[in-house]
Amino acid sequence: MKLLILFFANFIASVAMGIALTIVPWELSNSLGGEKVLAFTATYASTVLIFLSPIAGRLTDSLPRRNTLVVCVVLMGVVLNLVSLAYNNPVLKITSLSVFYFASQIFFLFFYNSLTAFIQEAFAEKEHGKVNGWMQVEMQLSTLLAGLLMIYSIKSSDFEFILLINGFLLLLSALMLSFIPIKQRVRPPQTRVSKIVFLAILKRKDLLLLGVSANISFVSIMMLNVIHPIYFNSVLGLEVSSVAMISISFGVGAAASGFLISRIVMQHSALLIMRSCLATFTLSLLVMSLSPSLEVIVILAGILGATGSATRVSFNTYAMSIVDKNIFGSYLSVINVMTYIQRSVFGFLLALMIAGFPSSNFYWFVFMFTCLGLFTLFAHFIYSSSNRLELSEVKA
Repeated sequence: MKLLILFFANFIASVAMGIALTIVPWELSNSLGGEKVLAFTATYASTVLIFLSPIAGRLTDSLPRRNTLVVCVVLMGVVLNLVSLAYNNPVLKITSLSVFYFASQIFFLFFYNSLTAFIQEAFAEKEHGKVNGWMQVEMQLSTLLAGLLMIYSIKSSDFEFILLINGFLLLLSALMLSFIPIKQRVRPPQTRVSKIVFLAILKRKDLLLLGVSANISFVSIMMLNVIHPIYFNSVLGLEVSSVAMISISFGVGAAASGFLISRIVMQHSALLIMRSCLATFTLSLLVMSLSPSLEVIVILAGILGATGSATRVSFNTYAMSIVDKNIFGSYLSVINVMTYIQRSVFGFLLALMIAGFPSSNFYWFVFMFTCLGLFTLFAHFIYSSSNRLELSEVKA
C-alpha cells in the first residue's frame, strides 16, 4: 500500500512539474529578453545548488522525511499558483516565470534528496531495490505522459489555466504523501553536528567514488540533451521531431530497465550490475561517436536509458544498505555537490566548444567523460569496503 501511494503521488507531481517545465522555458524564450533571463537563471541555479546541497542533506537528516517531502511539494504548488496569477501581467510575467524556474531547481534538490532517504527509512531493506526500480518507471512514464499532453492536448492559449491546474495537482500529491504510514524515529544527538557528520562521510573514499561513478550517466545525458538538437539541426539537417524520437527511445529503455532491475537487484548484486551497465553505457557512446547517424543514435538512446536507469537503481539500493539511515541525507548531499560540480565544469567546457565549433561531433567529448566514470569505478574497486558507514563513526 505504501509503494502504491508513493508511486501515484510522485507520478502526479512529476506530470505537473514536467508540463510546467515545458511551458515556462518556452514562454521565457518567446518573451522579449526572456532567453537571456533563462540562460542566466539556469547558470545561476546550478551554481547555487552546489552550496545548497549540504543544507538539503542536513535538513533531510534533521527533520521527519515525510514532512520534508510534503512541505517541498506544497511550496512548489503555491509558487506555481502564484505564477499562474501573474501570467497575464506584462510587468510580472518574466519575473514570475524565472522565479518559478529557479525555485524548481531548488525543489528537485530537496525533493529527491528527501525522497531517496524516505525510501530507505520507510521500506524494509529487501524492498529497496523494488521501490527504487518503480520510482524509475514512474519518472519515465510521467515524462512520456507530460510530453504527449504537450504535443496533442495543450495549446498556448491554455497555458495560464494549465499552470493553475498543475499547482493544485502538486497540492493533491502532497496530500497523498501525507497519508503514507511511517514510524517517526528519534534522531541521535551526534547527527546534529554537521562538521563531524561530513568529516565521517568524507573519510569513506570508496563511497564517494561510487557516488561519482553512479552519476556519470546522469551528467552525460544532460550534455547529450544539449548536443542532440544542435547536431541534428546543423549537421544532419533534421526536424525537431527527430529529437522527440530519441526521448521516446530513451524513456522506453529506462522504464523497461527500471521495471526489470527492480526484480533482481539486491545489495550483493548491485555493484556488479553497476559495473556492467556503466561499461555498456560507455561502449554505446563509443559507437555513437563513431557513427552518429539518426538510426544509430535512436537505437543507442534506448540502451543509454536502460543502462542509466539500472545504474541509478543499483546505486541507490547499495547505498541504502551500507549507509546509516541517520546520516543518509548528508551522504547524498555530498554526492550531489560533486555531481553539480561535474555538471557545471564539463557543461561549461562543452558550451565553449559548441560556441567555437558548432558543427562538430561532440559525442566524442561525452564518451571521454564517461571513461572518467569507468576510472572512478575501478578506483572504487581498489578502495572498496563492505563495512557500513555507521553512526558510531560520527562521534559527538
